[in-house]
Amino acid sequence: MQAFRGYPVMVTRLDFAGRTFELLGPANYEELLDSPETARRFNQNEYMPYWAQIWPAGLLLAEAVAEWPPVGEDSPHVLEIGCGLGLVSLIMSHLGCRVLACDQDADALAFVVESARRNGLPVPETRLLDWQKDDLGLTFDRIVASDVLYETRHLRPVAEFVHDHLEPDGFALVVDPNRFTADEFDTVARHCGLAVRVSKVENANPAEDKPIRGRVFHLRRKT
Repeated sequence: MQAFRGYPVMVTRLDFAGRTFELLGPANYEELLDSPETARRFNQNEYMPYWAQIWPAGLLLAEAVAEWPPVGEDSPHVLEIGCGLGLVSLIMSHLGCRVLACDQDADALAFVVESARRNGLPVPETRLLDWQKDDLGLTFDRIVASDVLYETRHLRPVAEFVHDHLEPDGFALVVDPNRFTADEFDTVARHCGLAVRVSKVENANPAEDKPIRGRVFHLRRKT
């Protein structure tokens, strides 16, 4: 495949959960940042095509999710917010979860579906979502997200969204690459009715020699 949805494409191969995932994505991220269409959309609502790249925090989340045991017949209903190219959603689908992959960009969701098909996986359900204002009208056994705390104004919307969409006995993982903007997220999440545990994580970076470092916010609804 040379192009998909008008984008020149590349395939990135990543190993998680005992298998290799072939992740389809735009080949020229830097050119995408400089495109007239990106500039036009940025002027409308500060849009940036962050979905089109695999971010280090996403790899940390992928590593955490890959450690989940395969599920049985009672498959958990799992939501990924800000799924981007969908690596984590593909891993969860591979493990047997019922996955809803959400992003603000329709192109991102199309790439997730195409990558699932390319890998012979059950295709996740997808839905456009602005987690700062939308309500899905659903609750989930597990919610996962990475790199959604890159501005302090995002802390409360993320915490409120997780609280409102999490089953009473469910849990959420929000991974952050130690951005100072997320330093108060545990406090904000507690004020929003969530119990919080924070763990530090470090994993090898397949693209560079230096490791990836970050933190995982483990969230549950307070009883």
